[in-house]
Amino acid sequence: MNARLLRAALAEHGMTQGKLAYSIGISENSMSRKIQGRREFTISEADRICEILKIADPAKIFLTRSSQKCNNEKE
Repeated sequence: MNARLLRAALAEHGMTQGKLAYSIGISENSMSRKIQGRREFTISEADRICEILKIADPAKIFLTRSSQKCNNEKE
């Protein structure tokens, strides 16, 4: 997970972590843990975040570099 890009998207849309958490139906504490990488976002949470923040390429934020490398090798 790329927290820096997610935080940038939040700032671009003038949204706080708390507002985003409320919008996707999780607690602020849960959102914080997920952004810090201590927990993972579910697919439905990631989808909803992309809708709200108009993120065109979710892989840049939600996949780790090793996952992206693996996906690129399959293409």
